[in-house]
Amino acid sequence: MAVALLAGVLAFGGAGAASAQEPALISEDEVTTQEEPSCEIVDLGALGNAPGSSLEASGRWSTEDCDSRFRLDSDAHTYRFEIADTGRIRVDLNSSEGDSYLYLLDEDGNRITENDDGGVGALDARIERELQAGVYLIEATTTPGRVRGAAGFTVAVTQVATCAPQALGELTPDQDIEVTGFWTPESCQSIFLTGHPSNYFVFTLPEGARVRVDLTSEIGDTVLIVAPIVALRSVVPGQVAHNDDAGGTRNSRVEQYLPADVYGIEATTYRTRDLQGPRIDFTLTLTIVEEEASQRSPLLKIEEIDIPTEVVAGDPLTINYRIGNAGGDEFPDQESHAILYAIGPRVFDRIGPVLSNLWPAGASYHTNEATASATSTTTEQVAPHSVTFDRTGPTWVFTAVIARDGNEDELGFHGLWHDLMVLSNPTYGPVLVEVDGQVYSVSAELDEDVEGEDEDGTVVTTVSSVDDPEAEIDAETQEKAQYAAGVRTQLLEGIFHRPAIANLPESESPAEVAVDSPSSSAVRNVAAAQYAAVVQASGLPETLAGGEAISPVAVEDLVLELADGASATYAHLADSWHALLERIDSGEALTFEEASAVQAQLAYAEHVTAPMASAGEIVASARAAELGWDDPEVQAMLSAQPICDTGESPLSEPLALAGIEDAEALGQLDAEMRAALLAYIVAIDNVLCAVENVDAANSRFLERLGLDQSEQLLALIEPETLPEPEEEPEPDPPIALRVMARLGEDGRIEHGVELSSGFQILPERRYLPADTQFGTWYSTLDVELDDTSIGQIRARRLADGRVQLGFSDFRGHTYIPDIAYLPADLDEGVWYRSSLIEVSRPPKPDMEDESADEDG
Repeated sequence: MAVALLAGVLAFGGAGAASAQEPALISEDEVTTQEEPSCEIVDLGALGNAPGSSLEASGRWSTEDCDSRFRLDSDAHTYRFEIADTGRIRVDLNSSEGDSYLYLLDEDGNRITENDDGGVGALDARIERELQAGVYLIEATTTPGRVRGAAGFTVAVTQVATCAPQALGELTPDQDIEVTGFWTPESCQSIFLTGHPSNYFVFTLPEGARVRVDLTSEIGDTVLIVAPIVALRSVVPGQVAHNDDAGGTRNSRVEQYLPADVYGIEATTYRTRDLQGPRIDFTLTLTIVEEEASQRSPLLKIEEIDIPTEVVAGDPLTINYRIGNAGGDEFPDQESHAILYAIGPRVFDRIGPVLSNLWPAGASYHTNEATASATSTTTEQVAPHSVTFDRTGPTWVFTAVIARDGNEDELGFHGLWHDLMVLSNPTYGPVLVEVDGQVYSVSAELDEDVEGEDEDGTVVTTVSSVDDPEAEIDAETQEKAQYAAGVRTQLLEGIFHRPAIANLPESESPAEVAVDSPSSSAVRNVAAAQYAAVVQASGLPETLAGGEAISPVAVEDLVLELADGASATYAHLADSWHALLERIDSGEALTFEEASAVQAQLAYAEHVTAPMASAGEIVASARAAELGWDDPEVQAMLSAQPICDTGESPLSEPLALAGIEDAEALGQLDAEMRAALLAYIVAIDNVLCAVENVDAANSRFLERLGLDQSEQLLALIEPETLPEPEEEPEPDPPIALRVMARLGEDGRIEHGVELSSGFQILPERRYLPADTQFGTWYSTLDVELDDTSIGQIRARRLADGRVQLGFSDFRGHTYIPDIAYLPADLDEGVWYRSSLIEVSRPPKPDMEDESADEDG
């Protein structure tokens, strides 16, 4: 009976359709009133009711015809037609010479809909939709206007045979339904998406049940719409459901409880007819899902998102969220996993796969406090997304999760949308700044001329004199004023909440620091001078000069001293910022010179002070922990630090460039301290790498303010240029190693070798007894690398209590390192290391054999 009722037409509700979809029938609320036409209207007459009935006319855009009501400087011809009964009508505007654009209007000239390239030809226009009985107008015009010259066209109005739905029968728990179909450019048009090909189906649900409908296509992009059918040609308010991509990738899925009824399905595509291939196949599957089993299944959901409503183009946008398993059970196997992603126009970020053991029933994880719930927690596997929008204007981002089992079958999909505005520059103000003794008011606001639907995110910065608002301001002064306003609003205001320095400790004894520029060279020079002063005062250069091994405990002391110095300089900087904030809060202007100083100070605090203070915190934690450096929390602190490769002798060049006199000696000492303590490497390398990023951060700051073309401001952040080093070919390296030694509880000294890579080798016989004779060399057994002996460690006690270290290679050649002495008062259980030595690499076994044969 349902199929018989629907033999004429399948039409179901449009009120709940997604944005950009149109309802099947036209109501008075939808039309837009236009001015009365002043040009002749050609009457095409009444359209017959039989499918295939047609009204046709031809014309020519001569470039001197009537103006279009809607398109600037375009010719237009207007036609009238009438339909006696409600039906599906197709209007075609075809031209082999021009680019057609078609408008459908009601009898009073109010616009109903429009189309550009929906026709059969690439540039032809077509409108196909359900229309009520009445009189309608057609405006036939062109896309590019009169600039393309004259062109002929034809217009046709056709009564289209309503696409009869395919009857799928009854859906029951014992009988799934699966049917295949295809779309072509000539397929029936979607009721909801104008210009999109569609197929229609109807099925009966005898008893209420939870129904899953899947629409899949290997190469198509499916859209699925489900609605109940109650009578011939009736329109039900709203759809039961619609979906685009919930089936994973570009497939569609609807799953929900439906009461007993007859239901219609529109299977359509995201692509319009002109973007379809000649044939796109699809599969439609209907299944009744057991309600209890469904509730017991795992169900990952994005439960909350935290995203700013505005972001500046080019800035990384952080997307925080909470995700949880809202299902009643854990995942089916250990290979189950989830893919978390954020996607928007031209942006994408992915996390995962995240393994199934993270998702027992009820487990929920948040990425920041704003998205936390009473029961959620954090995990390293679930991290914030970061995307960057480069185009300004309104946009969106979709945060989602797809869960799959070990066979890659989908277990679930969920996501949340978020709309935001991408700005060309940050907005602020008005704020007061001072340039060359004059006070100016500076504000940055969205362009008032493009607000509303046409808003494109353009920010306009205005600079005006406080004393004379109408006065003209030269370009250089405007740039300085904008820069000072940018420093005030983007750096100084909220400076203590910036992530890098938010938790920095402030010493009770501030130490003055002066950074004259935010450039990398200026920041490097100040940091190098402070480093050299602390190291010289530590006594370690004398230890190195005396040939003694460096104690790791002494290097720990040095890191703590450097961290204390960082805390003292930060306290000085913080005091100056507090004073500036108090001044501007009282209504005073920030001067251009003060703004430059703030940027320089902040560059030093974030790129030098912060990483040094972090290393000091690690050393302090290791000393306080019962297990010392083996404590799990200390190891976690070390592993959380950024990984930064600065080369073999990273400090020699920057110290020399900073004008430090003993740069070479300090560079040699740096190499020994690196061998003694990992935390020292963390401190120095993170500072060096951070300083390298200073110039990029400065350039980005000017770019955000729209000042990246200002020569005077670029000169402000310009680092000193250095000559390019000449590249020399590197010879095959020998084996670089250090001799290690440590004092045991029994008084013996244990020996080993540490390669430059950090790999350690302990020979089988490696202890120097406590009662050995003074001045006599003792040797370990062979030190083996890849089952080949590279030599033996040598050691001897001296009369003054020290121990001298050496090495003998596989040929018997003896090496004495520059740092070869262990102090008489060794710290028990701590590895000491000699300086680096390079020993001959033994030949490969086959080369040894050839050499032996030659020797005879």
